[in-house]
Amino acid sequence: MKTHPVTHSPVARTCALCGSAGTGRYCGNCGAALQDAPTPWQDGVYLGTHRAQFVRVAPHELRELIPLLFAPFRHLDAIPTARWRATLLIAGVSIVPLASLNLFVALNDPVDAYRAYGLYFSALWALLFAAAFRTTGIHWRLGLLAYFGTMVVGMAALTISLLSGLEALRGPFVGSHAIGVAIPGSILFIGVPEELCKALVLFMIWRYAKDARLRAFVFYGILSGLGFGIKEGLGYQLGDYAAAAARHNFGFITYYLESVLRLTSLPFFHAVWTGIAAFLLWFAQHVEKDRNGLIVLAIAIPATLHGLYDALSDPYPGLALIAVAVAVGIFGIYVASAARFERALGLPVDDDDDVVPSAAPAVTAGASVPPAPSSA
Repeated sequence: MKTHPVTHSPVARTCALCGSAGTGRYCGNCGAALQDAPTPWQDGVYLGTHRAQFVRVAPHELRELIPLLFAPFRHLDAIPTARWRATLLIAGVSIVPLASLNLFVALNDPVDAYRAYGLYFSALWALLFAAAFRTTGIHWRLGLLAYFGTMVVGMAALTISLLSGLEALRGPFVGSHAIGVAIPGSILFIGVPEELCKALVLFMIWRYAKDARLRAFVFYGILSGLGFGIKEGLGYQLGDYAAAAARHNFGFITYYLESVLRLTSLPFFHAVWTGIAAFLLWFAQHVEKDRNGLIVLAIAIPATLHGLYDALSDPYPGLALIAVAVAVGIFGIYVASAARFERALGLPVDDDDDVVPSAAPAVTAGASVPPAPSSA
């Protein structure tokens, strides 16, 4: 009688790691070794249900991964310089606030602590704008001149004008409860003087850096606005806010929120307003025929947007937000159209925007060029 060998069908097992069914030695889904189902003593004891397989597999995988984790430290020279800069920048952004706090707490120096945090937030905004513009030709010495020059020269000029009678003159108009009086009063007595003071350093850069690219010049305007906004914020924090808090008529939460606002949004608003001014002043430098009109617009447009925000911020905060949004939109449109304007003037384009060049011939310097896109 002929006999046939007895064959055993493979036993199906369930992977204790991922739960997939398999018949071989290893799981076809996660690659873990298939083992018999855990015995009852393994359930719920230290490892929990089905955790024993994880503990058996993890040490083997760790032995394979650890050499890979240490490999980059043996090849530091292969990391590009740009990556090093980015890593150090991120580390600095995260560490500087804590280091400053520890330093000034140890020194018991709150005034310099406010200044340090003002510089920190200014650096954050500056880095953001620089990354967004991707422009060439930015000279950081001119950027520092714009930032600190406005802090010193611009704020000094504004302080002198306020002490010379502007503060008393503008009080009834700016503080009026009639919005029809407060808006023109804020534009005339707040917007115009402050935008003029912020533009002083731009006229200096205009004179000594005539080859500045459009986006670079706008970036200097942004830094000028940041310097003004931070200096103004420090004045409020160390002056009016601190005095109100000491009198207990300015709660801690209000003081905190107002202080944060003075380090974040308000310097950004000043940067946007002065950025618009810088955009128009750059064209005033290159279009001699319309220079006077462009200079007037460079002060009038940001001063109007500035005054609208100041007049509406207390009685109508929602409308104030709309005024700021309009300013940011105008600024964004101007900057996005920078390449088109540079092409129209026959100047080198310093960005990589996908802007379709106009079929119109280039306009030479001295020709009449509109100060802003037709959609603005």
